[in-house]
Amino acid sequence: MNKVKFKQSTSDPCIFIREEKRRKIIICLYVDDLLIAGSAPDKVKNMINLLQNEFEMSKSAPAIEFLGIRLVFTPTELKLDQKEYIDKMLKYFNMPDCKPCSTPLNRNVLQQILQIVNCLKDLSVN
Repeated sequence: MNKVKFKQSTSDPCIFIREEKRRKIIICLYVDDLLIAGSAPDKVKNMINLLQNEFEMSKSAPAIEFLGIRLVFTPTELKLDQKEYIDKMLKYFNMPDCKPCSTPLNRNVLQQILQIVNCLKDLSVN
């Protein structure tokens, strides 16, 4: 990642950020799941091509799910949904009737999520 001028996030070692001329590209890499977002679609496509030349990648299509989180794009917003994944895990662990509770996010993690969402928001949505 250093070779292509990405810096590792201090909040999460699996997130890499590259900023050039006020344009950002964010790569989230968790084992074999990869998500690339950026404020300039042409730069994102160039990065995808570079990575495909370097590594074997199964597909490069707009993300609809990442790490069990469903991504729903509309012209004005991005919605994140884990209901299916949570229901599946609760059923697997024989806990379908358990009661939910809130888990506050660490401020640094929340800032990283907002940064990713802002980059995704800047991409054109068809």
